[in-house]
Amino acid sequence: MTSVVSYVSPSDYLRAILEREAVDTSVNAPLRGLEAEVQALCEGWAGRYLLEVYPAGSFEKGTANRSGTNIDFIVSLSPQTPFVIKQIYESLLSHLQRAGLEPERRTVSIGLTLEGATIDVVPAKRESLSNDIHEIYSARRMAAIKTNLNHHVLDVIESGRREEIRVLKLWRDQHALDFPSFYLELSTMAALRRRPLGELADNVWAALGYFEQLFVGRAILD
Repeated sequence: MTSVVSYVSPSDYLRAILEREAVDTSVNAPLRGLEAEVQALCEGWAGRYLLEVYPAGSFEKGTANRSGTNIDFIVSLSPQTPFVIKQIYESLLSHLQRAGLEPERRTVSIGLTLEGATIDVVPAKRESLSNDIHEIYSARRMAAIKTNLNHHVLDVIESGRREEIRVLKLWRDQHALDFPSFYLELSTMAALRRRPLGELADNVWAALGYFEQLFVGRAILD
């Protein structure tokens, strides 16, 4: 009797893992249901200076994995808010502490748990109502950063590298590396700039080689 050995390509193997790690990002996704709760928390804190609360980050970019799922909410404040971004960050942190939510300082966000879900709240002061540029606070660098948050989402979506990014996030998490998702995404897109689309396994190896040989000493520009 002849045995049949099925062959699974490296890329198909990785895609099977990604399918298992898929996250519901649809309009009715449970995590999106937390937006109203975050909105209510922030309305009580920011009052008339609150412009909007909306989802962002890996969840919105389509680069989240189930094993590391959280959702980022941008808390967009008016350019007229009479405080600098560091004061805004510290004020929101204190507000969430008073609400009994045990918030945690993170790179540019405040982490907390709502209804069993891990979320990141990013206080952001809009530069002008005529553009999407926001000022956010880096707790790690203790400095203000200006960035276009919506532009980052579009860059990742249009790059065609979401599969590679998700695999590399799993690699990062398995090795407990201190490699923030924002920098991992930018670095992956830079590593694969001239690589063909669709060759998942080869592209992941290429990105890892880039990280090893070229990443140290390079600046990641926003």
